Amino acid sequence: MADLELRNPEFKITVNLGGEELIINVEPAETSDGVEYYKCNSGSKEITQLRQDEDANWEQLWGELEQPDIDAIGSAITRKKQKEE
Repeated sequence: MADLELRNPEFKITVNLGGEELIINVEPAETSDGVEYYKCNSGSKEITQLRQDEDANWEQLWGELEQPDIDAIGSAITRKKQKEE
């Protein structure tokens, strides 16, 4: 897991959820079988955990967000990662 943290440090994104601009701290993590997912926090509150499925669609592993909000966060993560490449 330390390897993943070195390659993919935490980062921040700004997303409009429910008409409110939120700054979300994104922490890349990895399941025990090596699948990458993202812990998403706003302030001190974890709001969701997301990952991309085999078809590159964003899905929620934990949380209570609606699919449009999941997609908005996922798109912001994708844009941030593409800028860093």
